[in-house]
Amino acid sequence: LETPNPGVSLPGQGSYTFRVTVSDGEREASDDVVIGVTRTAGDVVFLPAGSTWKYLDLGLNPAVAWRTNGFNDAAWKSGKARLGYGDPGMATTIGFGPDSNNKYITTHFRNRFNVIGVDSVTDFIVRLSRDDGAVIYVNGVEAARSNMPETDITSSTLANSAAGGADETVFFDIPVDRSLLREGENTIAVEVHQSGGGSSDLGFD
Repeated sequence: LETPNPGVSLPGQGSYTFRVTVSDGEREASDDVVIGVTRTAGDVVFLPAGSTWKYLDLGLNPAVAWRTNGFNDAAWKSGKARLGYGDPGMATTIGFGPDSNNKYITTHFRNRFNVIGVDSVTDFIVRLSRDDGAVIYVNGVEAARSNMPETDITSSTLANSAAGGADETVFFDIPVDRSLLREGENTIAVEVHQSGGGSSDLGFD
């Protein structure tokens, strides 16, 4: 017996009990069958590079709800990463405002991913490519900053420095508190900040 029904899928790691009944038309017997599901240790990519993101490129400072699971982002634009402007290799070119010498400082990005068996996740790493700086939120809670000051963040907060050379496209591995994850749907929100309004480019993945 592999499963009591080929159409039944088990939701995650753990033990599952099924009632199995056998009958020959005259006699019938039933018993419980326990199926244990284990997961081999290894890396799981919840959200791969090059994914499609929702984004807000209007230079606005949305309410903090934009970081949360329940926020309605239906009116936001969407595009595949890498997202940005000013450099080759962009899958999606986003806006920076009406003045190329005074570009919007902050652009907001949102995505969702599912986690099945969250208790089996031992480490959680975000691989971030940003030009210039970024703040990452998981399920509405700030999870990490990259090239950003340790102060209160607003839409006008500048990145610490301009990213240049390989730092513009490299993926930084950032450990994140695994307890921020929840079973089922999770929301990751990232705000990308420029080092100044005259910055020539922005990039995010």
